[in-house]
Amino acid sequence: MFPLLAVVGFVFAGALMERGGMAAQIVEVASMLVGHIRGGLGIVTILGCMFFASMIGSGPGTVAAMGSIMIPTMVRRGYSPEYAAGVCATGGTLGILIPPSNPMIIYGVVANTSIAGLFMAGFIPGFVLTSLMCITAYCIAKKRGYQGTNEKFSIVGLCKAIWDGKWALATPVIMLGGIYCGVFTPTEAAEVGVLWTLFVGLFVYRKLTWKNISSALIRTSAFAGSATVLVGVSMAFSRLLTLYHIPQSVGAFLGSISTDPTITLLLIAFFIFLCGFVADTLAMVVVLAPVFLPITNALGIHPIQLGILFVVCCETGFLTPPFGANLFITMKITDVKLEEVALKAFPYLCTIWLLIILIAACPQLVMFLPNLLM
Repeated sequence: MFPLLAVVGFVFAGALMERGGMAAQIVEVASMLVGHIRGGLGIVTILGCMFFASMIGSGPGTVAAMGSIMIPTMVRRGYSPEYAAGVCATGGTLGILIPPSNPMIIYGVVANTSIAGLFMAGFIPGFVLTSLMCITAYCIAKKRGYQGTNEKFSIVGLCKAIWDGKWALATPVIMLGGIYCGVFTPTEAAEVGVLWTLFVGLFVYRKLTWKNISSALIRTSAFAGSATVLVGVSMAFSRLLTLYHIPQSVGAFLGSISTDPTITLLLIAFFIFLCGFVADTLAMVVVLAPVFLPITNALGIHPIQLGILFVVCCETGFLTPPFGANLFITMKITDVKLEEVALKAFPYLCTIWLLIILIAACPQLVMFLPNLLM
């Protein structure tokens, strides 16, 4: 399956960006933009995760890159380690919603749906969720008395930060702009991203070494191997589901509860949320998508809307123990107990559920850009 190469490319590009200094440039731009606001470092973390997510497509990868920079900075500025870990773990969930997104690619392959369409559909929900998270971070910071950076907002300083970080900020423009303008496919965009990050890391920032590149290759190989096995097994699993009429049985059960599209999507979202406690994101996509697609198709729900709902629901799995990957990464950075990080991430988890309700009730939130541009 040729589109699966896009997953490998985006993961490798993300690993190179993390090691090549691009994450630090993105943080500098976000800090100059909103760092002066009360609780600004928390908002900087969320915005940094949003920008970095637009380049790598991985939730845990976003947390690892941003957390290693922002968590020690927040702790030095008087923020509690628990708060720093919670806001970083939550911001990292944007890694699979802001395009490009590895789970979107896998869903597109499994559901035989346009990957470019899924990328377009993720933009508006991604910006809505980022805004909700920033508002939540501000309210918590105001209640706890957290301050922003000591630097005043300056247009000159912001422009300088943007100019210094232009090479990093150009990455999503090149990859996503090329996709939407029809210059290349998502798979080709991933490979262009790899070449671009190699060029920037080696010749512009000069922070990439052959040791860094080899470690990025090892990490990418491990991820690509597991993803390929998951998708291969899911194809056989979907055939078995069809053979034994499982989707029809599940559809009959859901139909006995409600035939309203919004209610059905919320029931599906709640089921995915429960699975997120014990299952990996990609595993949920490849196993559950073949079950729910026939049901939603029968109700006239577009596969792209279901795909975005899937991705947002999978975000909750990053924040719910015992399997929450983002919680474990931030826990290791801060030496804070898992339950404390999960507790601090709970208010942000509520914002994700608010977005899930909006997606289920308002299809145009997802479908506006795909209908406009495709």
